[in-house]
Amino acid sequence: MSTDVPDGATQRHSRLMELLTFINLAEPHGVTITQIQSHMLTVYGLKFRTTSEMVKELALSGVIKADGHGFYHLTEKQQAVMKRIAVQEEKEKSLIPILKRIDNIKDSAVREKALKLYEELVEALPDSSSDQ
Repeated sequence: MSTDVPDGATQRHSRLMELLTFINLAEPHGVTITQIQSHMLTVYGLKFRTTSEMVKELALSGVIKADGHGFYHLTEKQQAVMKRIAVQEEKEKSLIPILKRIDNIKDSAVREKALKLYEELVEALPDSSSDQ
């Protein structure tokens, strides 16, 4: 039985990715803790304290860092990860029509076979950055 309500880990992941995306969009200037807290309050309704704890955890883990002026930035390693995620999302976005057609296949065995072929296609396609 599947529901549309995300479990705690899924919800946490989407919030962390939103926070990292927000910081990434502010590069190279970075963002203050108050800007991050305000954004997360607006998007998810999070308390400032909850966001502050997330920021602290991300800083301790080396995903983000504060500069000498109190602005948070992604580490170079995390910037590279965000670029890879963006490339992967772009590649998958171009294949959404195919995936929707596969989802409409009534025969479950045929649908499973089509999904396996779809996964092979996604892996075989070059990144858009290497298309040039």
